[in-house]
Amino acid sequence: MHSRLLTSDLGLARRLEAVEAANAFSLARAATGFEADAIAGGCALFAGVDSPFSHAIGCGLAGPVSTTEIERLENFFFDHGSDCLIDLCPLADLGLVQAVMDRGYSIIEFNNLMVRQIALADGEWNSGGFQLERVVAATHGEWLALVAEGFGVPLEVLENIPAYGETLMARLEGIPVSAAGMSAQDGVALLSGDATLPASRGLGLQGVLIRERLARAARAGCDLAMACVLPGSGSHRNYERAGFQLIYMRVNVKRIRP
Repeated sequence: MHSRLLTSDLGLARRLEAVEAANAFSLARAATGFEADAIAGGCALFAGVDSPFSHAIGCGLAGPVSTTEIERLENFFFDHGSDCLIDLCPLADLGLVQAVMDRGYSIIEFNNLMVRQIALADGEWNSGGFQLERVVAATHGEWLALVAEGFGVPLEVLENIPAYGETLMARLEGIPVSAAGMSAQDGVALLSGDATLPASRGLGLQGVLIRERLARAARAGCDLAMACVLPGSGSHRNYERAGFQLIYMRVNVKRIRP
C-alpha cells in the first residue's frame, strides 16, 4: 500500500515542476534546432512554430516572478516567431497567475498531472507474453511514426525528436502497435509519449507499458513516477488504474504574438 500524496504540498509541486523543466532542457540539448532558456524559475523551450514541444514549463515555482521576467519569457517566444505558451501550475507564484490574466492570455488546454509512489515490488514485474522492446537507433524511426499515428499528428511535427531517456515499443505479431517513453530526473520517472494505434486499443497495451516503465523506474532507484494526461481521456483512466492519483491540473495558456 502507498501512502496518499498531498495535493496541497508546495514542496512536491516544486519538485515535479523542476523535473519537467529539467526534462525540457535535456530534450533541447539532445535535439537539433531546439532552443531553451531558464526564465522565471522554469524552462522556456522552442522547438518550432506550432510544435507541441514549444512551451514554458515549471515557471513561477521558485519564487516571485517580476514583470521583467514575464516580458523576457514572452519575448523568447515572440522573437522566434511563436506565440507565448505557458503550462501553468496552479501553485505557481500569484504574480505570474495575475500576469496571465492581465496580459491577454487564453486557455488552450487542461492537463492532469498524475503521480504515483514507486515501491521495490514494482521492479519485480515482468511483461509476461507481451512483446516489448527498448527502442534503439535502428528502430527510432518506427517509434516516431507510431507515436505520430497514435496521436494523429503529421510525422514532420515529431521527426526532430531525438532518442533520449528510455523509449519502448510493444509489438503484436511483429508489428509495432504501442509506444511509450520515460526519462528520470531527481528520483522522479517522467512517463510520456503514450500512443497506441487505433486498431490495437482496448487490449491493455498502455497499462502494460505503464507497468513496464514503473518496473524500470524502480530498478533505477526512483521513488516517484509522474505523467501528464488529458482529463477524462483513456490515458487518464489507465493511469488511475495503475495507482496514479491526480495532484493538480495544469492550465495551458497562450498569448498571441503581436
